[in-house]
Amino acid sequence: MAKTPAFTPKAPIEKLPLAVRKDIRDNFESKKADFEAQITKLLGTDFKINYNVGAIWAYNQDDRSSAGYTLSSYTEGFISALKYFLDKYESDGKDYFNAAVTQSELSIGVNTLGDKAPYISSEIKEGVFWILFKPDSLGTNTGSVGDSLLSVVNNAPGFVFSLQAKHSIDETWEEEYEDLTQEIAELTEIPDVKLDPNFEENFKALDVQTDKGWYTSFGAATLAYFKDGLKYQLGRDGFKGDDMLQEGLQEVLTEKVFVLRVVPKTKKTYNEIVLENGTLYLQVSTFTTS
Repeated sequence: MAKTPAFTPKAPIEKLPLAVRKDIRDNFESKKADFEAQITKLLGTDFKINYNVGAIWAYNQDDRSSAGYTLSSYTEGFISALKYFLDKYESDGKDYFNAAVTQSELSIGVNTLGDKAPYISSEIKEGVFWILFKPDSLGTNTGSVGDSLLSVVNNAPGFVFSLQAKHSIDETWEEEYEDLTQEIAELTEIPDVKLDPNFEENFKALDVQTDKGWYTSFGAATLAYFKDGLKYQLGRDGFKGDDMLQEGLQEVLTEKVFVLRVVPKTKKTYNEIVLENGTLYLQVSTFTTS
C-alpha cells in the first residue's frame, strides 16, 4: 500500500484582501486586548495572543471575509475551555497550565496530520499553546478546544503526578484517610498505625502503561484498597475486640505500617499480602476500583 504523502503546509497569504483586513480590525483586533486581559486574570500571568493571520487564512475554503469573527470564535472557545478547566482543577490547574505554557502565549495553526486531523485539537510547542484546525475545516467546532486542553497540560513538567491523578488524590484520599486510619487503629489496637499510599512509586509503576485511564481514579483506587480491602478484611476476620488476633498482628507488624505497592506481577491473584521487615504490603499488579 502506498504511503500517504506527507502534509505540506500552504504558504501564508502575504497581503490579505481589504475586506478581510477590515473584518479582522472590527471583529478581532478591537477585542484582542480584552481577550488577553481575561486570560491574564484567569492564569495570574501576563498572557499574549499571537496569531499569524496570513498563515491561518490561507486555509479559508471560500470567498468569505470573516477572518476576524473566526479568530474571535477560536479565542472565545479557548477562554471558555480555560474557565471550565480552572473551575474544576482550581489552583493546581493554573499551576500545571502555566508550567506547560511557559511562553504565556496563544496561537492558532493548521494540524499537520492533514486529512486525519480532528476538526480542532491542541498542542503545546516550545511553551506556546496552539489551537490546531483541520486543513479543510477552518472555523469548525471552534468551541470544542476543551476536549484536548486537559490532555496537553496533564503531564506538565516539574510535577510528580499528572494533574488528573493529583486531583483524584485530593478529592478522595485526602478527604478520608485520617478517619480510615483511626478505624483501622481501632480494629487492630495499634493506636499509631500508619497507612502509606506509596503514591509516588505507584504512579511511576503505573505510568509506563499506554492507557492512562487510571489517572482519574488513582486516589479513589488507592483509598479502596485500604478501605474496601484492608479494613473490610480485618473486620470480616474478626479483629475488632479479639485481643489474640490483635496481639498476633502486633507481633509481626513491628513497623506499624500498611503500604500499598504496585508490582509487575503477583504470585497468586491480582492482590496479595506480603510481610517484609515488620511492614505489611498490600501488593497489586493492576489498579482498579472495581
